[in-house]
Amino acid sequence: MNNTVLKISKEVIFDTVIIGGGLAGCGAAIASARNGDKTLLVEASGVLGGQATLGLVTPLDARFTKSGKSFGGIMEEISEKTIKLTKEYCSCGVDGKISHIASPHILKYVLVDIVEESGADIYFHTTILSANTDGDNITSVILSGKSGLIKVNAKCFIDATGDADLVYLSGAEYVLGSEPGVFEQLSETGLNKSHFSDNEYSGYSHDGLMQPVSIFILMGNVDVDKAVTFNNKDLKFGDLGITKEKFLEWKFANTCGFEVSGDSIPMPQGRVLVTRSTRPDIAVINMSRVVGVDGSDADDLNDGEIKAQKQTIAIVDFLKTFIPGFEDSYYIQSGATLGVRETRRMVGEYVLSGMEAINCKAFDNPIARGSYIIDIHDPSGRARAIGGDIKGDYYDIPYGCLISKTYNNLLSCGRCISVDHIAHSSTRIQGTCIQTGQAAGTAAAIANANGISPKQLDTNELHQQLLKAGMYL
Repeated sequence: MNNTVLKISKEVIFDTVIIGGGLAGCGAAIASARNGDKTLLVEASGVLGGQATLGLVTPLDARFTKSGKSFGGIMEEISEKTIKLTKEYCSCGVDGKISHIASPHILKYVLVDIVEESGADIYFHTTILSANTDGDNITSVILSGKSGLIKVNAKCFIDATGDADLVYLSGAEYVLGSEPGVFEQLSETGLNKSHFSDNEYSGYSHDGLMQPVSIFILMGNVDVDKAVTFNNKDLKFGDLGITKEKFLEWKFANTCGFEVSGDSIPMPQGRVLVTRSTRPDIAVINMSRVVGVDGSDADDLNDGEIKAQKQTIAIVDFLKTFIPGFEDSYYIQSGATLGVRETRRMVGEYVLSGMEAINCKAFDNPIARGSYIIDIHDPSGRARAIGGDIKGDYYDIPYGCLISKTYNNLLSCGRCISVDHIAHSSTRIQGTCIQTGQAAGTAAAIANANGISPKQLDTNELHQQLLKAGMYL
């Protein structure tokens, strides 16, 4: 028997280590390095940006308050540079309708450029295997790269993985999916309804449910103006001039997401959802949906990838066969990785509730702000999405949402910050993720400069530093 012993091939020291190179991780790395930390950004793929690049999720949403004021900071820097270069190099121009749309290929360049300029190091093609702890602190992480295992010692660690992988591996407290009774809060706010309808949603039958996974699609030679008129409608067979029997003759009828039941045309999300891209004839399609997938579980993730990738060709064929505007369209590409909306979330010093986000509760010394709708993609798959607009211009996110309840030197940013299931459906959006990333990276650098843990940080000092960096707080 060959008993292979895994050996550390390299050991390095940094001030702050960020695991995950999505938009939140990039925001954290840029802020940490600019504030004086020796910073490492670890990314499993060979591209920064996460779903915004690999996943083709092109709208950079949640960049503004509902009244139109920019949240500023690194988020504005990234988005404005990306939009500028997108217009310059991607032949854009859809009658001024692309102000929030960015080419994922341009965004790849912008993120690498700004992160490198900040002075942060990037380890591409590198994953986290384990975390070493001592009492109330994480001391190091073990990474796996092409040349072997790497031990990274640091003062502060930031989880920007989306799935709270570092939180999980370190043994820190987390929650998975919906909490007990959390959905019932929506009925108190009037947001227990499917989007774009007055249909009330009855709630979940049990807890621990997660929003479904999906893959974005790009299609070319689309009459987008015609296609978008079919968005977010409960389409009956007669609306498209066909019968149920005719639909059942379609080659993808009764495959995943297209199971026929009742008089409505079956679709994975229950709707057509087409948005504009960086070119007038290219459409972004957000219609795939696979339910019952826990993206933090390897077997579930594999199953979700297979089903979603097989579902994409059915969606393309559905649009070309049945939806006006797609008659002469062609399939360009789909996302390179499954889009996971919700898995683990770190339990922090504070847990922002959906009620607080919806009612736009103000906090002293906020470190980020959000403005996106409550957008819960139905875990059961019955409804399109559940929720609606928040009640004010924006909501505050307090620093406690970024600090682990378990460890003194562990922070999170992006999709896995300390919020409940309802608030998460808004805080997971890209613009907000960059903001929480900037806040986490800044907090780590200030704490390290003062020889204290992030838990001991004066929130007013952090707030003031973020204001100086151009964030609207």
